[in-house]
Amino acid sequence: MGIQRDDSQTTSGQRNEESMRQRRAKSVFREYVEAFVFAIVLALVMRQFVVQAFKIPSESMKTTLLVGDHILVNKFLYYFTSPQRFDIIVFQFPWEEDRDFIKRVIGLPGDRVRIQDRQVYVNDQPLHEQYARYTANARHDHFGPVVVPKKGDRLEIRSDKRLYLNGEAIPIPANPHHPSGFFQPRTDGTLKTGLEVFYGPLLPPGVSLQQPLALRPVEEDYYLVLGDNRDNSQDSRYWGFVRSSRLKGKAFFIYWSWDREGSFVDHIRWDRLGKLLYPPAS
Repeated sequence: MGIQRDDSQTTSGQRNEESMRQRRAKSVFREYVEAFVFAIVLALVMRQFVVQAFKIPSESMKTTLLVGDHILVNKFLYYFTSPQRFDIIVFQFPWEEDRDFIKRVIGLPGDRVRIQDRQVYVNDQPLHEQYARYTANARHDHFGPVVVPKKGDRLEIRSDKRLYLNGEAIPIPANPHHPSGFFQPRTDGTLKTGLEVFYGPLLPPGVSLQQPLALRPVEEDYYLVLGDNRDNSQDSRYWGFVRSSRLKGKAFFIYWSWDREGSFVDHIRWDRLGKLLYPPAS
């Protein structure tokens, strides 16, 4: 008698093989999806806490940074250490939530800073700034002196209508380029006094020198920042200090640079690619 083929077993085996192929396909697809999701999550974590890319939109840091430079910013560093003088930092603009600025740290918490005839003085010592750029017919700026607040300082307004920091009267800056001496830190053009611009964020809303204010502590460190292109930079001279909670990180690397002028071949600034942003030599 001949042997009959068991078609039911053959059909069952085919179904099993097909099922296994489908499971393998689903497994491979799931692995790709999981890898993609992990990459997205990792990129978001890196961007939020470690490194973020920024593009330079203005000439305020020329020639250290040029319009069209694309830079990387270390967002991890300032979780463990404070900014140092000459660091190039990215921060949230003190007067508008949706704007990021990039400048160089000049005044550290507790420093006294003034500028006279293009020379910056920190704690009455001239600062050597080989990176600073001035136009040929620049005005002779005078700014300050101002005292940069630091965490733990104590502010008060006394009956003599002066502001005191740690028991010492401190000067209130005036804007030498506006007839009223007022500042315009916001893009809407609202005029503000030197007290409002430089020390107002540390005081209760609406406070003026006309009424005494009891001692109150400074709760954060602050920094004075300037653009390297001094005659074409809106910086701490015009809108005050940067508090530590608005710091985003330290710029350290130019990974791409694109010049909008010239032919296509000349657009890429090859000499700037991969450039590290070292602090100036002392």
